[in-house]
Amino acid sequence: MTTSAVRTKATASAAAIVRDEEGRVLIVNPVYKERWNLPGGHVDEGELPTAAVRRELREEVGLDVEIGELLVTAWVTRPEGSHVFYVFDGPQLTPEQQQGITLQDSEIGEYRFSLPEDISPDMIPPFALAIWRKALVAREEKRAAYVELAL
Repeated sequence: MTTSAVRTKATASAAAIVRDEEGRVLIVNPVYKERWNLPGGHVDEGELPTAAVRRELREEVGLDVEIGELLVTAWVTRPEGSHVFYVFDGPQLTPEQQQGITLQDSEIGEYRFSLPEDISPDMIPPFALAIWRKALVAREEKRAAYVELAL
């Protein structure tokens, strides 16, 4: 019996949990989507996820910051195809860094810092909320997590 390998092609994105001094998480409201998101975005062909999240933070909110450890890898299977989400630990921003946030008008309409418990399923897709919450737990436990979701 011959077994043929099937190659799975998935898209990928990378985001970061960036906080303020009160532990609130930076979230952004993209102009091209109806819901809020963590800062980050698409991983380009040949780009490392850590490089992608640093690039996206510079582009979206004008932050040039170091990215910490990987918190979550989430494999999400949707009708339109599979997608891998990488969520990294980001820095705690100083008040000066917060004042320096500059939005890329063509992509981000607004930003805010929110306590994790104040981020509701009507603000973001429920599957994304599950990934974010898993990332926050992974950060507290200092242990990366893996999640598989089928939508």
